[in-house]
Amino acid sequence: MIDTKNELRYILLTRLLERAASAGLLTLEELYAAKRLARDKYRPQTVWE
Repeated sequence: MIDTKNELRYILLTRLLERAASAGLLTLEELYAAKRLARDKYRPQTVWE
């Protein structure tokens, strides 16, 4: 069963992180680390990366 709430949280968080990185607030390494933490926390059924 897909946990829709966690899927949405994961999608929103990764998009926010990507925007922060494109604005220069995160380095590429920080972005990868933050996305990895988000994946571990929300464990989406489908990861679009």
